[in-house]
Amino acid sequence: MKLRHFQILICLLSVPIFGHAQNKFYNYYSNGLEFMEKKDWVRAIGEFKSAASLEFEDAKRKRTYGVHFIEYMPHRELGIAYFNLSELPSAKGELELSKAYASTDRTEEYLSKIPAGITGTLALSKPVVAVEKKPELQQKTEEQKSPEPQANKEQPVQTQATIQTSVTTDGDIALAYNPDDITQVGSRLALAVIPFEGKGEASKFVDEATEKMITRLVNLRRFKVIERGALDKIMKEQKLQASGIVDDRTAVSLGKLSGADAMVAGSVSLVGGKGMISARVIDVETGETIAARDAPLQVESTRVVDKVVENVAAMIYNDLPLVEGYVVKVDGNTLYIDMGLSHGVRKGTKCIVFREGEPIRHPVTGEILGKKVTKLGELVVIQSQDKMAEGKSVEAEEGLKVGDKVVVK
Repeated sequence: MKLRHFQILICLLSVPIFGHAQNKFYNYYSNGLEFMEKKDWVRAIGEFKSAASLEFEDAKRKRTYGVHFIEYMPHRELGIAYFNLSELPSAKGELELSKAYASTDRTEEYLSKIPAGITGTLALSKPVVAVEKKPELQQKTEEQKSPEPQANKEQPVQTQATIQTSVTTDGDIALAYNPDDITQVGSRLALAVIPFEGKGEASKFVDEATEKMITRLVNLRRFKVIERGALDKIMKEQKLQASGIVDDRTAVSLGKLSGADAMVAGSVSLVGGKGMISARVIDVETGETIAARDAPLQVESTRVVDKVVENVAAMIYNDLPLVEGYVVKVDGNTLYIDMGLSHGVRKGTKCIVFREGEPIRHPVTGEILGKKVTKLGELVVIQSQDKMAEGKSVEAEEGLKVGDKVVVK
């Protein structure tokens, strides 16, 4: 078996990796259109949000590269996706914004389908809090700054996702934050779910558990979840079975091929109607486990399995919170940020480094919808303390400096 694993790993590592190369706004937009054709509305919304986070305005003619132009209407397509999910206030808000930028017949068609009296809301925008750089961030040099925030200094405002509730009455795990409350720059953390493992009595539940985990993670709208069909295709090409063969090393390689940041590996154990459903999130770059959760299983019906998997997915969601802060020190490609264990930032956490620009105003109402952002690169946390963390920059596109903003991916 070990020889088989080694042969699979060599085969996987010999294949070029394409997933992470697609990080331009027009790649996200194109992916969103493909999901629209499949009527996969939730995944489409994720892609259009990623596109709009980098290029906000709808346009009938947008330059992508060279002399290549496309019709670029992320808000219109967001509105249509929300309409198909019966989320009419969000649909109306996005469609009205698209119309303000560049009216089209398709926009008018869907606006006419929304009943009068529905008030539009923009799912992409969040309350904008004016957070100015502190004087010490502007005036001190990088050499003068300490990586440890000083207790007697006023620190930059920490923006964390809003706590929704702590308890539910029907046994569900409460979700600890709302992804829409946190700035998005490009894609959220990309996850791929490996087929669950299970033996004996449990084997009949592995497909159901895998599908339910994928569905739940997609519907949480916090992650970019790779389609199972895309992962199955890669596994078939590499001659991997549905389960029982993929160890952590081959899982990491599968993740790189699929464009995932992390892999979710799960298992179902069951003896005499009692057992456990477990899941781990494995970082694709390091191979380390960044989150692990399980829940007891007492099978009375297939609905019980669904419920347990949903709760395990919610636990993973809560273990990987969204939070944003600042770069407080730069030392070569090592960055120190003002977020740490108390914010849910731990070793292996992936973050986007970005710089804010001018406000984005609604073209009709003048309301500030957000700020233009420039993605500067990414970092991976290598060490975390209570209120700060140390990370290594990757994919840096230009010089990073103290005062740049950071958001968990």
